[in-house]
Amino acid sequence: MALNTYHLIDAYWRLRNNRENIVLATIIETLGSTYQKSGARMLIADNGELNGLLGGGCFERDLVEQAYTVFETGNPKALFYDMRSPDDVVWGLGLGCNGAVRVLLQLLKADNDFHPMNRIVEVSESHTAGILATIYESNHPDYSIGDCYFLAEFELDDLSQKSNTPESIAEAAKQTWMQHKACLKDCVIDRCPVKLFFDVIRPPAQLLVLGAGADALPVVQFAKALGWRVTIVDHRPSYVKPERFPSVDALLHSMPEDLQERLSLDRFDALVLMTHSIEYDERYLRIIAASRIPFIGLLGPVHRRDRLLDSIGADAPNIAAKVFGPVGLDIGAETPEEIALSIMAGIHAALKGRDGGQLGIKDCHPL
Repeated sequence: MALNTYHLIDAYWRLRNNRENIVLATIIETLGSTYQKSGARMLIADNGELNGLLGGGCFERDLVEQAYTVFETGNPKALFYDMRSPDDVVWGLGLGCNGAVRVLLQLLKADNDFHPMNRIVEVSESHTAGILATIYESNHPDYSIGDCYFLAEFELDDLSQKSNTPESIAEAAKQTWMQHKACLKDCVIDRCPVKLFFDVIRPPAQLLVLGAGADALPVVQFAKALGWRVTIVDHRPSYVKPERFPSVDALLHSMPEDLQERLSLDRFDALVLMTHSIEYDERYLRIIAASRIPFIGLLGPVHRRDRLLDSIGADAPNIAAKVFGPVGLDIGAETPEEIALSIMAGIHAALKGRDGGQLGIKDCHPL
């Protein structure tokens, strides 16, 4: 899973209507403990309004001041905030963040369709992925700070197709894609050194909820707050009414046996099966078993999960490792909202390869 860009996507459509330039602030390097990591992005309007957060308030005030000069000159700039000094001699704010960040500011122009934010939106809309390379230092007269290059996943498989991207940048982009991690890299173009930030751009995570009961609503709300795209499916026509789920991205009436024809299941990052009917859960699970969805969450106790797995016969061993039932972290959840929080926290932890324990202690004990 990549860093969330949903706030940029939503902002892009508003900006297209307003036609006002905006400054994009991107963390391109971090050292030590920081609030956000490389690839985190924030938008700064010309009135100082922020969309997103990079430093938890540590350096946003200065970023706004620096952004004003970018609005005035149109020139991008790279900034370095070092908060590792125990005496806070530079900032005098007592931040205690104990880390450092390098941030690149770029002016996104309405008459250029807010490039490169438009490419991030295209990735989201097309459900593709790729590498965004941005120059932050350059001695080359024809390659300037702020210049961006986007290489889609299919282009990275055959670099010869991407003739408008310098070979050294394309090769570095391919290396970044294989490493699946944002990074800084040095490239050489016409014997001139150029430094770039390479970031993996992926579409927002996608959640499929099978079952449109009342308890699905808080699951949708938590998922949307995290920037997920959410699809709800139910076999009961009266349940899939848009007024019941106004924020959902897709709402579908489908019998289990038709699901694979109606949806591209492999595009989903997680699924929660919550029809509250053992018969329909079994029928849906048979279809899901053939998909590559990496996380399948089931409501109910362990013996219900085991019954559902037994019901799909020979397919059960193929998906048992990615079936979580009961789904969610053990947070003592009782209400539908608490259960939804538990579910989404469990999904997020599993996809990030974490166990969901307390951050402040090594061994978790009940209070």
